[in-house]
This record gives sequence, structure tokens and C-alpha cells, in this order.
Amino acid sequence: MDMQSTSAAASPVERLIHRLLQVEQALIEIMVVGMALLIFVEVICRNLLGFSLMFTDELAGYLLVGLVFLGMPVALAKGALFRVEVFLNRMPPAGRAWLELVFNLMSLAFAIVLLLQLWQFVGDSWQRGVRAPTVLATPLYLPQALMVVGTASLVLVLVLHVVRDVRRTRERDPS
Repeated sequence: MDMQSTSAAASPVERLIHRLLQVEQALIEIMVVGMALLIFVEVICRNLLGFSLMFTDELAGYLLVGLVFLGMPVALAKGALFRVEVFLNRMPPAGRAWLELVFNLMSLAFAIVLLLQLWQFVGDSWQRGVRAPTVLATPLYLPQALMVVGTASLVLVLVLHVVRDVRRTRERDPS
């Protein structure tokens, strides 16, 4: 799935996921600007005004976690993740299609396990009322929820990749 072009032939599910990824990208962009502004204000406060905001590290850390987890599915959908293709480029198209299918199935399995574990982790934090031991005393389920949202989105993108790979292997399979 390429975020740059959503063809008219795309299914409603693909269009919905594409829209979700656009929203995630917009959130990421806002988070990057917010983090930069927060750090800029902290630097000004420390160096010119002689005090610290005391919460910059905490909020910047939460924003960083959000950037990583929301950025994974966006980067995957755009084909922007780092890949070593030396071996893949030398394979015949049918072999490449099968290898990509196996890789995406393994990635999907890992992402599903991660999603289930993160869901449990966030649920536990919420039920126990866990808060950060910081000035803000942030309920930790709030920033942790970004991990669940990003991983769920990653699962959706991987499902689309697996469906695409299955179609490719069928097209190349002479039987």
C-alpha cells in the first residue's frame, strides 16, 4: 500500500486505512513541531531566564514514543523503512513474491503479539491507576495508548501487505 496514490480501484477498507494513515501523519507532524517548540522554550527558560519548566523531558519522551509508534505504519505504507534489497533484487519475481509474503506474515505475527501485549500493559496501567513519578504525575495509560494505536495501525498495514503479496504469488504461480 502506497500512501502517495490511492487508486479508484482500492477497496473501501484500503481507502479507510489510507485515511487513517493520513491522520497519523498529520499527528506526527504536529508532534514534531510541538516537541521542537517545547525544547526551544525550555532552552530559553534555562539559559535566559534561569529556571526550568520541569516537565519538558517527560512530555518530549511521550512525544517521542508517539512519533515512533505512529510513524511505523506510515513509514511502512510509504515504503520508507530501511530494507536491504541486494538479495531480493537478484531473485526471480516469483521467489521474491514468496519471500516478501513470508516476511510480511512473520512481521504480522510479531505485530499482533506486540499489540496484544501492549493492550494488556495499557489496561493494567489504567486499572491500577499508574502515574508517572514526575511533576505532572501523568496517568501512564495516556502515552502508552499511543503505542497501542500505532501498533494496531501497523497490523492493518501489514494485513494489506499480506493480501497484496498473496495476490502477487497467485499471479506468478503457474498452477
